[in-house]
Amino acid sequence: MSATPHPKTPEQEADLAAPCRQYSWTPEVHDLYGAPESILNKMDSHNMELTERRIFVLLTESENLAQVRFFEQVKGKEYAVSAWTGESLGGAGGAIGETILKNKGINCVGEQVRGLLAGFPMAAPATVPAPANARAAFAHTVRAHGEGTFTRATFALLC
Repeated sequence: MSATPHPKTPEQEADLAAPCRQYSWTPEVHDLYGAPESILNKMDSHNMELTERRIFVLLTESENLAQVRFFEQVKGKEYAVSAWTGESLGGAGGAIGETILKNKGINCVGEQVRGLLAGFPMAAPATVPAPANARAAFAHTVRAHGEGTFTRATFALLC
């Protein structure tokens, strides 16, 4: 299953439209490298404002382990999290940057990245409360690579 859009009421669409337009013009992608705890410590210095975003993505990769977590606000301050685990991201991190650049802030950047990640057969989404911060959202996935494992974590803050 891919990260399929969740149906939204017209009221939900209106609530999300203004931030989506703003953040589609100003998305962010951060690549951090090192052992998982080192990545998390570096990540702590970034104010990611996750609860202000409708869609954000985490990609992690180390030798023989790759993961995608696709977060989408579904109602209020709840997020559906779709997940995929495999052996390689096949260049998806760089492709996100290319997608953002080609989009030029015109279309919803979150939806553009959803399309890019459609090739990853994600597990059905689980709904979770909005994360208190980036560590709360991402630490479990980053740590899954194992202590002392050289890892790359890509944080894409979209719309």
